[in-house]
Amino acid sequence: MSAVAEVTVKGDAGLRPIAALCDGEVSRMSDSGRDLLYMEGLRVLVNGKEHKVDALLCLNHTNPTYPTKLYLSQNLGAGLNWHETAYIISRQWHTYSWKDVPANRPLIEILAAHLAALNPPA
Repeated sequence: MSAVAEVTVKGDAGLRPIAALCDGEVSRMSDSGRDLLYMEGLRVLVNGKEHKVDALLCLNHTNPTYPTKLYLSQNLGAGLNWHETAYIISRQWHTYSWKDVPANRPLIEILAAHLAALNPPA
């Protein structure tokens, strides 16, 4: 049985379900008017292989077709259109085209909807 590291959750107890998916800090922050959820060491499954990446979930993206957007510290492929990089919180991020994930859902559901794109059904 492996030990699970204690994850730092800053501010919001509602972040605990997401913290269970991360190996590091989980916190809310803002940058240039963006409402962001920062996830350090998010464990992401892509085609059956686990990756650990830092991630930002933007909860108020300015494009109405993309009301939320997931940014990752690495391009994880998976056959997606990785069309954008962004410089947010003093760091370069990668994102793929995945639209229509509304911001009015629980945070864990928003994150799950974006992560689903990395493992499309066969």
